[in-house]
Order: sequence, then structure tokens, then C-alpha cells
Amino acid sequence: MISIILYGRNDSYGYNLHKRGVMSLNCIAEALTHPGDEIIFVDCNTPDDAPTFPEAVQDLLTAKTKRLLRTLRLRPAMYRKYKKKSPLKALEPLSRNIALRRSNPANRWVLSTNTDMIFLVRDGTRSLSDVAAGLPDGFYELPRFEVPETLWESMSRTDPQPVMAAFRLWGRRLHLNDAVEASKEILYDGPGDFQLMLREQLFSIGGFNEDMVLGWHVDSNICKRLYLLNGQTSSLLDEVFSYHLDHTRQATFLHTARTRTENDAVRFVWGVETPFLPEQSDWGCAGEEIEEIKFWQDEARFDRALEALLPGMQEDVSFDIFNSDSFNHGEIYDTSHVFPFLGNHLGNFPPGANIGYFGANHELLALMGRFLRMKSHKGSLLVDGSFSDQEPEYGRKADRLRVIQESDYYIFDAAMMHFPTVKIPGGISMVKPSPEAEEFRALLKETFLLCVHNEENRLSEGFNQPRKFIFISSQHTWFEGEISHHIGVVLTPFSSHIRHGYLLDAAEPSSMPESPNQASNEIVEFITQNIKKGNKILAPAWMGIMFPGLVYPHAETIPHDEDIMWAIIEADPEGDGAPPLPAGIIGEMKPVFSSGSLTVYSSLDGLPAASLPAAGA
Repeated sequence: MISIILYGRNDSYGYNLHKRGVMSLNCIAEALTHPGDEIIFVDCNTPDDAPTFPEAVQDLLTAKTKRLLRTLRLRPAMYRKYKKKSPLKALEPLSRNIALRRSNPANRWVLSTNTDMIFLVRDGTRSLSDVAAGLPDGFYELPRFEVPETLWESMSRTDPQPVMAAFRLWGRRLHLNDAVEASKEILYDGPGDFQLMLREQLFSIGGFNEDMVLGWHVDSNICKRLYLLNGQTSSLLDEVFSYHLDHTRQATFLHTARTRTENDAVRFVWGVETPFLPEQSDWGCAGEEIEEIKFWQDEARFDRALEALLPGMQEDVSFDIFNSDSFNHGEIYDTSHVFPFLGNHLGNFPPGANIGYFGANHELLALMGRFLRMKSHKGSLLVDGSFSDQEPEYGRKADRLRVIQESDYYIFDAAMMHFPTVKIPGGISMVKPSPEAEEFRALLKETFLLCVHNEENRLSEGFNQPRKFIFISSQHTWFEGEISHHIGVVLTPFSSHIRHGYLLDAAEPSSMPESPNQASNEIVEFITQNIKKGNKILAPAWMGIMFPGLVYPHAETIPHDEDIMWAIIEADPEGDGAPPLPAGIIGEMKPVFSSGSLTVYSSLDGLPAASLPAAGA
């Protein structure tokens, strides 16, 4: 009957995200009762080495929620491909379209909402599914009743029935049921928290508008378009109450007037004249395979996979040693003990990722191969053949250059259990000194430095995602000193024998601070001093951070707007230095300021002319 579409990412956005998200998901599931009902959560741009939001809170989800929930993972690499230079870490229209396109085609209704909402059917004997089943075709909205943080935090997130009962009582008893009315198209303030729409209509109009890359008004845009399609926006207030778990106790990027970005309401709401988006035929990543996470199924559980792979300990406790005498002892480790810590990384890799392995622990390679098979891994495990003549059980040997160039992740294994060992005073096992052992260490060091060099060249191109380096057996060994000069490693416990990190000064993209550089600061200062009230700016989408509500993002087609008096253009580093001016927009603008690769154009009178950046600048 209903496909409920939600989106988010595994971060700390807003106040007490995990509690309100779990409470909302469990209560939404409780309101669904018909066959085919589903909750689709698009996890947008969570870093590859972290689980999705639903996976992170799975222990708190009810059995019913898990049964109804589908988690679609939009990985960072695909997000960058489709985000249209948005400065945001997660995009609403793209995420909702991904869910919509992959929703159950048998369901008549789609409910677009958020993971901070709780719905109560006013007739307590009926479900939300029952209400939807009896509705005539149309587009339905609800006002949202705000619930202060201290109230909803007092409830258990894992038991939806008492939460819903409390909200039913509090609504009137605590004066919460306040409906804030708005225009005839939108009906109520905050329309995006309950938008009940016909799936067939959403497909016919081309889904949500994916040009809205700056955050606000996505909900108002769909309101306006469906109003034009249906001739009215209907209220469901006689049937259902909706409660919003307020989370503004702490300021967020989109809830701070100075920093938030905002789509142009004139262009995307009040100026909209048709419900259709004929130019958006491939909405929702139409041609892409989107990963679906089924974390609750036994075969997908990490603990079950490890139980199937590992033999189990013969004794209650094993012992290792870490002291001043045991330097380089880490080259000898218990593979079965180390593998859960390596699997902790492997389990979150994208299914199509290529993994490069440099080392000679074939027992570990065998465990990796079996684990990756269980995870339905579709990429390649590339094993550098320089370290061993033995063929791996899983994966394929390749020459070193190919492994370096084709891998998305690097694993360096300093294990040397394949060499003879000796015991030194204190009973500490060490690799027996030999020319062969030294050659192995030298080869690992040389290979590591080649990977570092390759990564530096790759990142210098400016658009590649940093690759993660994983090190086995580096703690308290010669290898630790080598990697510390080049990699920002996480200082994990010695017992894990695993360390990881990225090239120094190359943080994982989703964790990079989105602060302006010196050039953009100078641009902001210049425009702020000269811009006139009502002026609009054509600029890269990320400049919307500096000029909230004033920026038209660069696009192939921009609607005519006489208020566009400024343009910020990035020079093509491979061109002649002259930035390409969008036809029909710049008009009589002239360059008035330049800093770094950015040039400011304006049609205002009285501004000094500026030179274009030199070629290659």
C-alpha cells in the first residue's frame, strides 16, 4: 500500500540523532499494517569505512522495523558523481529519487518524510495503511506538531507503543497540537515531513528536482508541482496527526542563518509553471546498481561469518608480548586472532572495490577470500606476485605496477611467519636474521613507497578520492617508522595488529572540513563590499555557503533572471585561462576581480576592470 521514503547518513547531524532516528523508525513501522508496505532508507554518503545509519542502530530497531526496512547505500564515489557540485554532505532530492525509483511498484502511495517524525491516526483502531487505502487520488499534506527535546528524550526509543500513547496524550494536554498554515500550494509550514503522493504521479513528473543542490525548499518544489498537476493540495488533518521530534537544541549547518545554503525559492517554487521535468529522464541514478544492505539476515551478520571461518581457541586465553625487548616481534602473529580486526575493515568495503595485497601470509589470504565470497564481493583481490610464488586460493596474482594502479584499497602485511624463527631471552619469538628476511623487508618498504608516490600523483589531479592504507603487523616493528612519515595512521591497540590511515594531508573526503580557502575569502570580501540589495550571483554550488539564498549554481540551463548581476567563474586549469562564460546569462558583464583560479564578473557600474587569470593559474 505505502512506500515510505527517508534519507540520512551515519553522522552526528542535529541533536541526539540516533535516539530520534530509532524512535521515529520504530513508530513509523508500527503505523503500517498492509502487505507490501515498506520503509526505504537511503544512506547517503556515509564514509566507506563506516556502516550505514540503520546498521549502526540495528540493535535498537524492533523486529517489525527490520522486516519492513530496506537500506539503500549511496557510496561516496557515486555521490560525488551525481551531487552536481553540491556543498552538502547529503542531498535530499537525489536520495529520495533513488528510493522512489526502487520502491515497490505494487504500492499505490509514496510517503516522503524524515527520521524525526511520529504519526498517529486519530481513530486509534486504524493504521496509517488503512487511512491511505480509503483515500481518493490526490496529494496530501499535514501540519507538524513540535515536540521539545526534553519530552521525547524521556521516552524509550525501543518501545513504540508507549511513545505513541504519550504523544496522543501530550498533544492536547501539553498544548502541542498547533497547526501553522501557509499558502494554498503548501498548506502548512514545514511541508516535507508528511507528503503523501501517488507513486504513478511522481514517476510521471520526473521525481524530485535534482538541480536543487543547496538544501532548502525541495519539499515546497514538489508541493508546487503536484498542486499544478492535481489542481489542489489536500489536508489529511481530519485523519492523522504528525509530531516532529525537535532537534534544534544544537545548531547545524542548515539551521544556522549565517552558514546555511538555500535553493532559490523564486526559481524552484513560486516561479514553477509546470509539474514536469522533461530534462530529468535519468533521475534517481537510473542506470546505476545501488547497493542494498540486509544486515539483519543471518548470512550477512559479521559474527556468523567469523564463526564460519575461524576454528575457535583451544585455550581460554592466548598471550602476546609488548615491551622494550619485543621490537619486531609483531612480524609474527596469530592469523586467526588478527583476522576479525581485518574483517572489521573488509566488511564495509564497497562490493565492487579492488583490494591490493602486498605480503606473503597465504593463511590470511585464504580467510580474506572466503570472507569476501560470503560478502558477495564483486571486485578483485589483487595479490602482488613479487612476495611469493604461491598462487592464492582466492584472488589473482598480478605484477606490482598493476596492483598499485588498479587497487582501491591497499593492504600491507609485514607478517614473516614463512621465515625461520628464533627465541631471544624472555622467550620472545623473532624472525631469524637472514639475507632473505632483509630482502623481504626491503621489498615491502620499496613497494610501500611506490604506492605513496602513486597516491601523491593521483591526488594531485584534484578529483580523486584518497585510498585507505591498511597495515598488518606494523605496531612496534621497523615498518611503523616507515609508514609514520607518509600516512596519518590511527593509533590502534597493539593486540589488533592492524593500523590504517590515509596519505598525510589527504583526509577521507566526507570528513574534510568545508572551509573556504584564501582565494574564496578574498572573493567573498570583495563581493560583500560591492553587492547591492536584491542582486543574485551565478557561482559554483559550493559558494552558496558564503552567500546563502543568493547563488544560482552553475548549470547548463539557467532561467532568465534580471537580478543576476554577478558571476563567479573558475578558470579551466588546462585551458587558456579564460573562464567559459555561460551563454545568455553573463550578458554585458566584465571581469572585476580575480583571486587564484576564481574570477568575478559583474554588470554593475563603477567597478574596476580586472585581468583574467593567466593560463595554468
